[in-house]
Amino acid sequence: MVVMDFKNTLWNYTRKISENTNTIIASLSDRYGLTSLQVRILVEIREQGSHTIGTLASRLNMAGTNISTMCKKLEKEGFLERARNPEDERVVKVMLSDQGMAAVTEINKALLEKISSSIKEESETALKDMIAGLEKLNELLEKMK
Repeated sequence: MVVMDFKNTLWNYTRKISENTNTIIASLSDRYGLTSLQVRILVEIREQGSHTIGTLASRLNMAGTNISTMCKKLEKEGFLERARNPEDERVVKVMLSDQGMAAVTEINKALLEKISSSIKEESETALKDMIAGLEKLNELLEKMK
């Protein structure tokens, strides 16, 4: 019974956390005309540096064709740039443009402010407990792969 309860709770909270995260990100990214998924792409590139479409798709667990289409749109809107590898012109990397970097920086700043104002009443111990719980959950999920 405990395993079934865990599975149901995991399923429900995974969905709820995803929905809430997407809602929060959408509220911050709307002014740039970006979706939550587009912001995830830009943040991944900012955090990890330039990517090929394949490495970006792998990191975001998405199909390469979907990422490619989204990157083309982001490039057209000025958030990304593409560059061919001079040593192997078959390899194309996507990287943030100045506009993309500015947008991600502003969204990140607004998100930090939103988090800070929301956790004022939480103790440092409670926040550390939440982080530890998330880490433990992630370790369990890694074992299940």
